[in-house]
Order: sequence, then structure tokens, then C-alpha cells
Amino acid sequence: MTPRETLENWQRTGRKVVHEADAKDLLQRIGIPVPKRDPAEGRCVAKLCHDDYPHKSDHGLVRLGLSPQEAKQAAAEMAQRIAGGTELIEQMEEGSVAEWIVGCKRDDTFGPIVLAGPGGILVELIDAAEIRLAPADPQTAEAMVNSGPGARLLAGLRGAEPADKGALADLISRISVFFAENADLISEIEINPVILRADGKGLVAADALIVLSPKTDEQENFT
Repeated sequence: MTPRETLENWQRTGRKVVHEADAKDLLQRIGIPVPKRDPAEGRCVAKLCHDDYPHKSDHGLVRLGLSPQEAKQAAAEMAQRIAGGTELIEQMEEGSVAEWIVGCKRDDTFGPIVLAGPGGILVELIDAAEIRLAPADPQTAEAMVNSGPGARLLAGLRGAEPADKGALADLISRISVFFAENADLISEIEINPVILRADGKGLVAADALIVLSPKTDEQENFT
């Protein structure tokens, strides 16, 4: 099944918000790196993903810094509390140099757009997102990475290592093309945070969410 066919199937079954586990499965298929699942060693994060609970932390559905065995137990306990969820155990990302947000949505005036800026808790502290029309070609994505206040964070402040700006630009362009090609099926994509490693070492999408568009009358008649 192609990514578009997956989106169509989700829409057909009435999904509106696609939870993290399924969203990251889809993003990985279009070339966006995600954390390693079910690691045998190291520190882990345990989550319970459910379409009805997109903000997992607000409902106690995220546990950090666990061993693999502890993560399995924590995920099972969360699954007992909330039926119908998907257990997700991932390797915790160590040694990141920056956290970013990358998202796409349909603007009422301009149509499909892509935005990128400081993510994680900085979203609420620094309003520094760069916004462009989608799809953004590699040159446009590179300009987004090198523009605005966020560019200083990526370059490395106070002796910090510079982030992998090339990997970030690739992600921005890749997700914007995917969104623009499927804007009839998707109303919003958000990846927050994107965990950036040092220059040359890549990144991972640590959390993601897809909001589907409602079915049109034409789609209803077709199905």
C-alpha cells in the first residue's frame, strides 16, 4: 500500500487525528528518520498512542528513561488504563544539540504552507518559525534553516556544536512535497520535536501527528 493509499484508507475509516505511532510509520516510509523501536538495551521511552489522546503527556501516557523491560511493563500498564491504544517503545535520543518543529498546513489565503523553527518547549518561548509555500524545494528549505533567530541556535551558541542543518533542510523539503501532493487528504502535519544531532550525524522525528481532511461529497459518493 502506498503512502497515499494509506491516507485514503484512514480517511475512509473515519479517522481524523492519526496518532504518533501510525504517523511515524508513514513518515518513515517517505524517508524521514524516526527513533529505533523496541531496542534491546539502553534507555527507552514508553508511550501509549491513541487518536483520542493526541497530547499524551497531559494524560500520563509517556514514560521516560526506562530500561527495555521497564518500558514494556509501563506500556502494558498504560494500555490497561486506555483501551484501543497502540503501545510504542522507542530508544531515547541522547546527545541532541537542538530541538525543532516542522509542520505543514493549509492556509486560507496562500494554500499549502510549511513552517519550521525552534521546537520542544521553545515553541512557547520563541516565536521564530520560518514559513514558506509548499512544496519547498531544497534551496528554499536551506534558506529557511539559515534564516531568522533560529539560525543562531543551529549554528551553535556559546561553544555548542552546530546542528545538522543539511538533514533538517532535507526533512523540510521532503515533508512539504509530501503534504502538497496530498493536501486534499491532509489538513495538517506536525513533527515536534525534531531531535537534531551534531552536524553530519542526522536527526530523528521524536513525535509526530497527522490531521486528516474531512471527506468531501465527491469522495463520499465515490466510496
